[in-house]
Amino acid sequence: MIEVYGAEDSEGNSPLYISFDGRILEIILRSGMHTELARYPINWLKKMEIEDNGDKGRTLKYTMKFQAPVGFFTFVSGGENLGELVDAVNSAINPF
Repeated sequence: MIEVYGAEDSEGNSPLYISFDGRILEIILRSGMHTELARYPINWLKKMEIEDNGDKGRTLKYTMKFQAPVGFFTFVSGGENLGELVDAVNSAINPF
């Protein structure tokens, strides 16, 4: 199980927690005053990548095979093991 913790940005939005157990990508995020949980089976995902935005943080981007085609989360702080998560997800996607 890989777990990534993030911190809220100045607007109160962020991925608070992302986990991946090899089969399910689980994201707990805060949007304004609400907390939401999203769960994606690995066979729904097409690819995942990290975009470095310099001093504005890093953006985790993922592409879905169906449903919402693209999702992204910006990590201004936190996300120390984000690269490990992306590598594990992309490795698990390859067999599909």
